[in-house]
Order: sequence, then C-alpha cells, then structure tokens
Amino acid sequence: VEAWKLRGHLPHAVEATALLTDAILHDDSTHNSVFSIRATYAAAFSRFVTGLVDTKLGSGGGGGTMFNRAAMIGLPLSFVELRHEAAHRELPSLVLLRSYTNRALEWLWDYYWARIDQGVSVSAAGDDGLRVNVKSLLLQFSQQVQSDMSRKRVKSLATSVSQPLISICKGDAEGAKVICRVLVEDGFLVPENRQLASPMETALSTWDYVLQSITDSVKIFLTILTEELAKELSNRPNTPATTEDAHLEGVYLWLEHILTSESWKRRIQFLCSTAYLRFVCDEWPNHWTDMLAKITEQESGTSHISDSLSTQSVVSIDDTESASGHLQASGWSY
Repeated sequence: VEAWKLRGHLPHAVEATALLTDAILHDDSTHNSVFSIRATYAAAFSRFVTGLVDTKLGSGGGGGTMFNRAAMIGLPLSFVELRHEAAHRELPSLVLLRSYTNRALEWLWDYYWARIDQGVSVSAAGDDGLRVNVKSLLLQFSQQVQSDMSRKRVKSLATSVSQPLISICKGDAEGAKVICRVLVEDGFLVPENRQLASPMETALSTWDYVLQSITDSVKIFLTILTEELAKELSNRPNTPATTEDAHLEGVYLWLEHILTSESWKRRIQFLCSTAYLRFVCDEWPNHWTDMLAKITEQESGTSHISDSLSTQSVVSIDDTESASGHLQASGWSY
C-alpha cells in the first residue's frame, strides 16, 4: 500500500481497508493502552468515512450534508454519525469501535473488493439464496407461534429461531440487512392483512423476543433494523394515501416501540444514534416521518443513546501521542 501511495492514484477503498486493518492489529491491550486503541480505531474509521464521501463529492459536488452524500453512495448513515461522534465528542467505546470497524470492512468488501474480478450477478444470486433461507426460518417460527401463543412457548421458539439468525449475521456481511429486509417487506413485523388503527400488541410481543435475542448477540443489528424501518417509511410520498397506509402505520409503531418502550430500554444503548433517523425524516417528509421526527426529538433530550457511544475516561497526553504516533509511524496522517 505504501508503494502504491508513492506511485500515486491510490484508491481510497484500498487505503481505508489498510487503515482499518492496521487499527485491528493495534488492538492489543498488553502493549497499548485502551485509549490508544480507541483513538487508533476512531482515526481510521473517521478517515474511511470522510475520504469516501469527499471522493464522491468531487470538485463539482456542490453543497449538501455528509448524510446526503453518504445516502447517494449507499454508505450506512450510522457510519457518518459515528464519525461525527469520534471527531466532535467523546471517543466511542471500544466495543462499538470494534463492531463498526468490522462492519466497515464488510461494506468495503462488497463496495470495492468483490467487484474487481467478478460480476455483480454472483453476489445477487448469493443474496437471493440467503433471503430464501432467512424467510424459511422466520416463516417456520411464525407458523409455530400461531399454534400456541403462550408467553413461555413464544420465548422458547424465539430462542430456537434466533440462533441460526445470529449465525447468519455473524457469518455473512449482508446477513443482518437481509434479515431486516425480509422482516419488513415480507409481512412478518407488520401483518400483510393489517387494517389501519388495528392493534399491534401481538406482533410486537411475538417478534420482540426474536429481535432482542439477536441484538443481545449482534449489537449492530439494532442500528441496521431501525435504519431499514426508517427507509421503509421514507419510500412513500406525502399524500393522503400514505397517511392511511396500514403497513406504514405498523412500521412507525415498531420504531415508536423500539425507541420508547421499557422492553427495549436496556438495549437502546446499542443504537448508535438517532441522527440518521432525523435525517430521513428531514429529507423525505410525510405523515409518518413527521411523527417519527417528534419521537426522536423527545428521546434525544431524555435518553442516553448518544451518551452510549462513549465511555468516561481520563485521557493522558501520552495516550494521545501514542495513538497519533502509531498511525504516523505506519505512514498515515493523523
């Protein structure tokens, strides 16, 4: 990579991959302080996001926020929010930085590396097979639950189905996103025959066990889930038909439930931030995104979503210089 940099025209995706990998190699608490490790992860991740967005902006890109530009290239909006937290607030926690670094490398693989020697059709075929597998697991759970809705039975079945879903999340770069899309699009979270203003308690209580079980093992799952739910709300224009759409009402009720209910209170710390939700609401206003915006405004003043990104620690000058020095010694500006 260094030789490539000297020759010039180093693709940002290559540099970002090297930076993120270097940060992982620096993750050794026997030789480096925790803050030094966090700072190295944060610097690598920030450069990955900023460089990618700036590259796509170009000299004639005009205005627009980083959220706008990230959305244009398919970069998860939570990446932009984490970069903002790392640059302007407390450093995110080590757990969160590790999780997002791995997710960034997975995104880079699909965005750049996998496209070098093979066509997109191979990846699409793989996604189709994964989607079929996920839908089969969810359908089996849904059918079994309908035969016995007792709380004990539902929890038992949820535990059983969540294990293979967790394995999919951990074993496939697109696993969590595919699971969320199937849940939203194929009538699992919101029943296809649902009527406007009809109760959602059964769907919420049934699928809560599955979603929370996955979140407990795959922390990033909650951020991906809320991203996909918000995108679903934003896909419709601001018309009377949208206001009376029972499916969109159900999607909104899921977001309201996750952001405000007691059953999700302990896990909401795994949500990177609500900033990307507010971005969706601002960019694609309709009846349901307007209602979601009100919730995010209320929760931003009362919840600890943003605070969960960082841990309180005493920062020493030596630690800061250690992290900066490590990157500079490896050839990266900091």
